[in-house]
Amino acid sequence: MGKRLLQCGWTKSVLGWDSDENVLKRALVSEAITEICGPQQMVRQVDLLILATPPGQMVRLSQRIAFHSGDNLTAVTDTASTKHLLSKELSDIWRERYVGLHPMAGKEKGGIDNASADLFVSAVCGLVPTASSSKNALELARELICALGAKPVMISPEEHDEILAVTSHLPMFLATALTALAAARASKHKDLPKFIAGGFKDTTRVASCPPWLIADVWETNKGFVSQAIKDFIHILSEMSKMDPKDLLNFAGEAKESRDGLLAQRGETNDRN
Repeated sequence: MGKRLLQCGWTKSVLGWDSDENVLKRALVSEAITEICGPQQMVRQVDLLILATPPGQMVRLSQRIAFHSGDNLTAVTDTASTKHLLSKELSDIWRERYVGLHPMAGKEKGGIDNASADLFVSAVCGLVPTASSSKNALELARELICALGAKPVMISPEEHDEILAVTSHLPMFLATALTALAAARASKHKDLPKFIAGGFKDTTRVASCPPWLIADVWETNKGFVSQAIKDFIHILSEMSKMDPKDLLNFAGEAKESRDGLLAQRGETNDRN
């Protein structure tokens, strides 16, 4: 985000803080930030605060620094992939200044060394206000999304988490489970890694995400994710009972459904 906002000229100053000093040094060198600044000092200076820590740390950090915030702090937003529980806690702390944010783009490998200024270009970004979000905070958050090159889509915290349980969170669980199954089979079949190709790599890509991410998703969106897992298991169970003709029809319908969902996003399926 810092790289993009500085490169497009939306701001001339991006203050940054991280618990790892080496990360901060690399952020300065790579021009992701313009200044290293502690969080308590930061909230006294900025008009927009972006919380990009693991979700489990956002509330504790906010409780430490909210008291120090200056009058010019207009909006506080976060990059967490779950919202309905977290937004309640953050809204209690930051009041009308809090607006949730969720850019629908990312990499399985994080960290400053993998940062790119165009990561969110053309991506959808969830704009997730609460009942107490102010008009000024909402507008600044919307401007941020547009400056990142993304497309804002307003959504409630609860609907966000119910949707993301299927489109983002369940894929992490499926990728992790499939990887675990392959690892178990590899102990019996030593040549298994030689037969890994695009299908397996594409399906399990998000299993390379930071382990804390899947744990945080489970902690903050367990209800919706567990229901998605149950529904998915039911579908697999039904598939296992189908004869080849029924499975052919089911697979055809699934292909049409995927093509239709991608078309609604303005994408096409380039693979056969």
